[in-house]
Amino acid sequence: MSAATLHTLDDVREALNITLGANTASLGPISTRVLMRTGASIKTPRPDQNADQVLIGKVVTALAEMGYPL
Repeated sequence: MSAATLHTLDDVREALNITLGANTASLGPISTRVLMRTGASIKTPRPDQNADQVLIGKVVTALAEMGYPL
């Protein structure tokens, strides 16, 4: 899934799950780090944040900086 197809935080979570593969236990700690950096939860996104393109960009950038490019 390319960054151009990430329209919601749900899409970001799905792409991260694909990136993690069998290592799904890492999703919790990664989500916490993303929440601390951006204020957005990728596990349970708020409705007002789920489709916020600026916030999605920040989340994707934070994930890339943490070693999880999508």
